[in-house]
Amino acid sequence: MLLSDKWSIATSTVFGALAGLLIADPLGAIIGGSLAAALAYAAARARVRPLVATTTIVGVAAGALIGSSIVATICLPASCVGFEIGGAVVLGAASLVGVGLVAALVTRSFDEYNESIEAGREPPAVGCELPEEESPSE
Repeated sequence: MLLSDKWSIATSTVFGALAGLLIADPLGAIIGGSLAAALAYAAARARVRPLVATTTIVGVAAGALIGSSIVATICLPASCVGFEIGGAVVLGAASLVGVGLVAALVTRSFDEYNESIEAGREPPAVGCELPEEESPSE
């Protein structure tokens, strides 16, 4: 395991613990930190780039905080902690899919661009440009 993977796991653990602390006090910090560390470790074993993994896990923590906050706004104070945790889990999972998908697509796009530059080809074009022979003359 690379040093950058270890930093990714440590950083993700801290963010997961902070999100868990804000959602469900000390027990939430333990659970959130453990889940974030497990996700970061799995990403390191799958050879996901450390910055992509850390960014995605921070997005998951933010989504969990938003889900918990939405439910906490609707409920009376301390009356539905279970629903707050459920909201955190649902929105955290949705954030994992959303942020992970965007991170994967952006990374892939940059890789394709760099590969074409290294091969001496013109980089991929954006959108629906007309080929040179069909472009209107000035």
